[in-house]
Amino acid sequence: MNKASYNLFIEMLEELNRFIVNEYNKEYKMDVRAIGGFSMIIHKRLGNLEGPREESRDIDSLTLDYPPEITAKIKEIGKAHGMDDADGWLNNHWNRTKKYKEEFELFIQWQKLENVNMSNINIYYADLEALFMFKIRAIDDRIHLAHLEPREQDVIDVVSILRAFHIDDIDEIKNELLKNTIKYFPYAVNYLIDCGVVNGNKIKI
Repeated sequence: MNKASYNLFIEMLEELNRFIVNEYNKEYKMDVRAIGGFSMIIHKRLGNLEGPREESRDIDSLTLDYPPEITAKIKEIGKAHGMDDADGWLNNHWNRTKKYKEEFELFIQWQKLENVNMSNINIYYADLEALFMFKIRAIDDRIHLAHLEPREQDVIDVVSILRAFHIDDIDEIKNELLKNTIKYFPYAVNYLIDCGVVNGNKIKI
């Protein structure tokens, strides 16, 4: 799947908003609760993160299923912009697995994207601690469950978030949420050590 910039994602969401108002139901309100790469891009734009995060493959949203008409329009918009594959540029696959919803939803501090004004779509993005949980869980699942190498972008994102919290030594993590996250996903932590991201507990990149 191609990657999109922040501006392209906003353009597609605005197109979806026009569809809702003009063709679907102007009373329908839609939430986008971004928990993946799109949230990382927002944090980068706000100055909360450093590192190479300008594009994402999709918007992962921790939301309920959208009505069929909305889902169909999402697919149509994606196809028109070269952002169409089986997952879709706007999807809620994380929400469909109850375990993920139960484990993470209560811990997320949602922040509303204030500089985008759409009449029928609200955009929320996850705080950095929640993003750390999602990202390190994604690494752990790829290794432990799928028996695959982690996605390079997930590794880069984990390091970027640790840097944002001024953490360069795993043993010195004082934040209880981050500490517990690391404890529960040992495959991811071991991978970071084995591939040299963490060397002698020091984060190198």
